[in-house]
Amino acid sequence: MDFLTERAITYLRRDGRASYSTIAKELDTTRANVSSRLSPLFQSGSLRVIAAIHPRILGLEVLAHVSLRVYGSPAHIIEHLTQLPSAVYLSEATGSYQVIVELHSPSLTDLHRDIGEIRALDGVIEGHILQYEHVYSSFFLGEEPDLQGFQLDETNQLLAQQLQIDGRKSYAELAEHTGLSISATRDRVARLLDSGAMQIGVVRGRNSAGSELVFGFGFTTATPHPQLLELLRAQPGLEFLSSTVGRYDLVTTISFNSLPQFATLLQAIRTIDEVRTVETWLHTRIHMERYVHSGSWVTHE
Repeated sequence: MDFLTERAITYLRRDGRASYSTIAKELDTTRANVSSRLSPLFQSGSLRVIAAIHPRILGLEVLAHVSLRVYGSPAHIIEHLTQLPSAVYLSEATGSYQVIVELHSPSLTDLHRDIGEIRALDGVIEGHILQYEHVYSSFFLGEEPDLQGFQLDETNQLLAQQLQIDGRKSYAELAEHTGLSISATRDRVARLLDSGAMQIGVVRGRNSAGSELVFGFGFTTATPHPQLLELLRAQPGLEFLSSTVGRYDLVTTISFNSLPQFATLLQAIRTIDEVRTVETWLHTRIHMERYVHSGSWVTHE
C-alpha cells in the first residue's frame, strides 16, 4: 500500500463521509488518484465506512482489556468469547498471553461476572485485566459525548442503524428510511456527530490474505508522558490508544505495512526518557471487531 493510499485512509478515519474530491484537495492530488486507490479497496471489502455509537450512549460505563494465558488450542475459548455480549474485540496473539479480549460492560459488577466466567473456561491459566482510564484515540470512543439538551429519539436511532450498515449512505437514502426531508436528515446526522454520540469512519477488513501487521504495545511510563503520546498519535496506523489502570500505564494498537516500519517506531519509542518499559505483541488473528452493540440506547435528560 503506497503512501497516498495510507494518507487517504487516515483521512477517512477522521471523516468517513468525506468525498473523494475533498480528500484529493486535502492531500494535494487529483480526485482520480484518490478514486483509483480507494474504490478497489471498498469493492473488495478491504475497507468499510460505518458508524459507531459511543458506548456511554448505550450505558456501557466500564471498558477493559483482558489478556489470557491459555494452554492447548484456544479454539473453544475463542468460540465462547465470540458469544459473550460484552466482548467487542477478540484476537489470538503472540507472547505471554495467547488471547486478547476487550470488554464493554455497564458496571464493575457486570465486568467482574464476565471475568469470572472467562477464568472458569477450560484451558485458561490466568487472566490479566486493564481498565481503560482515558481513551485518547479509538474508533469506538471519541471525546465524551455532550448530550445536554440532545434528544436521542427513535429517528436518531434509525439513522444510526442505517449508518452502521453503510456510513457513506447518501442523505437521500437516509431520508427514505426516516421519512424526513433531505435537509432535516442532514441536520440530524450533523447533530449526532457534533455531540459525540456517533462517529463515522473507515475500518479495514481483516483477512488472512492481507499483509497488514497489527501490534499491541503496553507501556509503563513516567507521568506525564507528552512526548510518547505525541509520537503514538502521529502514527498513520494508530487504531487505539488509552491510559490504563493495571500493569501498564498506557496501551495502544497500531497497524503496520511491514516489520521494518514496526522496528522503526519501536526504536524511536526506546529513545524517549518517559518510557520505563515497553512490551509488544502481534495480533496473529483477529476474530472479532464488534462496532454494532446489541444494547439499547440510554435516555439522557
